[in-house]
Amino acid sequence: MLEPGTYGRAELFAILGAKDKTALERKMNRYSIDFTSSGRGNNLVYEIKKLRDPFKVFAILELGCDGNTDFRKLRLFYYHYFNDDYFMAMPDEVKETMLRKEDKTLSRQTIAKYTQRLVFHNLIERNTSEYIYYFAYKDTQRQTEKAEYSQAWREYWADRHNGIDSMTAIFRMRAAYGGVARKQAIPEINGIYNEKIEQLKNYIQQSIENEIQE
Repeated sequence: MLEPGTYGRAELFAILGAKDKTALERKMNRYSIDFTSSGRGNNLVYEIKKLRDPFKVFAILELGCDGNTDFRKLRLFYYHYFNDDYFMAMPDEVKETMLRKEDKTLSRQTIAKYTQRLVFHNLIERNTSEYIYYFAYKDTQRQTEKAEYSQAWREYWADRHNGIDSMTAIFRMRAAYGGVARKQAIPEINGIYNEKIEQLKNYIQQSIENEIQE
């Protein structure tokens, strides 16, 4: 993670993925990094004075986010994700509904993309043996137990065995249980990266506080 301090030209080129001085300085300005420079050519040295939005820089450098990401939405999602165990455990469509009730709009596709970044960078594990079981229909979800989830699917397959087509069998499940039976693995924090996750959480909190003070 980039921090305030002194960096050589080549080092910053590598960190920020820039090919020349103009591209490097353009990126630093776009990433809200305050800096000064001295020297020329290979002797060019940069002094990073301040990261005005360290969460944004972290998201770009450590999570591989594009510079055009909606960082306020990303911040909102990760704030809930890492501070609310219930929110973290819920399926994406439930997360979408929870956020909408707070007048925050994130599609489940966006939620899936943001979560996948955490998986890709090994901050969370989704290959667990613990699941959330629920019934879902449109914007309505009802959490349930494994026994009821399993019963709903037994009835579905019994209907199929008796000659009822798939769509009708699903309709019957919805009518009986209020939705279609689904399950989702409960993610686990990868303890190896606890320090990095705490750093992310601190940057999120700092970013929120800075915005409130503006």
